[in-house]
Amino acid sequence: MKHPDLNLLTHFDALMTCRSVSRAAEQVGISQPAMSAALGRLRKLFNDPLLVRENTVWQPTPRGLDLLQEFQPLLSRWRRVTAAGDEEDFDPRRSTRTVSLYATDYMQFTLLPRVLPGLTRDAPNIHLRVMPARLLHGMSMLDTNHVELLAGYFPDPSPNLRARFLYEEPAVCIVREQHPCLRRAWDLDAYLRYSHVDLAAHTGYFSGAIDRLLQSLQRKRTVTATLSSYMVCPYVVAASDLIATMPLSIARATAARSGLVLLEPPLKLPPLSVSLYWHERYQDDSGHAWLRQYIAGKVALP
Repeated sequence: MKHPDLNLLTHFDALMTCRSVSRAAEQVGISQPAMSAALGRLRKLFNDPLLVRENTVWQPTPRGLDLLQEFQPLLSRWRRVTAAGDEEDFDPRRSTRTVSLYATDYMQFTLLPRVLPGLTRDAPNIHLRVMPARLLHGMSMLDTNHVELLAGYFPDPSPNLRARFLYEEPAVCIVREQHPCLRRAWDLDAYLRYSHVDLAAHTGYFSGAIDRLLQSLQRKRTVTATLSSYMVCPYVVAASDLIATMPLSIARATAARSGLVLLEPPLKLPPLSVSLYWHERYQDDSGHAWLRQYIAGKVALP
């Protein structure tokens, strides 16, 4: 292939980031058979499979990853130059864009009531598509372009991801009204006397901090159940003698109607730091930047 088509560069980028022929085709705006043909030409050009199937998932080969790293600076520069002329043209009131946001039920609870009411007025034709969170899939969803934004806490994002801090939130313990622990002084012994509900939620931020601190004290708690949903946790606690440690905003919002008592954790837990994450490919996208700024401007926890 003496004079390869330069369009193959964008096809290659889409295939490597989406890791799916159909999604790559959708991103580039061509048919799936055309993208399959492009993959065949790329494989012939580089004498490498580039993508191989592992179980049910397509993964880049080492050669494919090396090429992606080599081409990314060129692709990033191309996006910046070609997007520069669109800055003045972006009008949120006229945009019909769909943007996918990956978020747990906790993140949806804290973000969406603050963002969506104004967004429907200020950008009435933008469609925010919220994707439910799945354990251990957060960062990979950005890498493979399944979603364009992610809200949450991730301590070690990859170098090709950008982040913007949104807010910090402290932890609080919740127990039901009339819980037997309320008959005595609330301290670490009372906290550990009863079983706990844990929250898996991807990084397990508060639960991980609790267990590390307890280990340093040579203490241990009993976890009866681990839930994936922040929103169901208060109702489980309200119907039992279980204790949960969770973000203050959800506990405060559900306490009155669930019959809960909020207590200070008997351990010094660091607050949860929440950020908005996106892939480098969207850094200079004017519409994407506008939505990032809009979300950040609307989010402020009391």
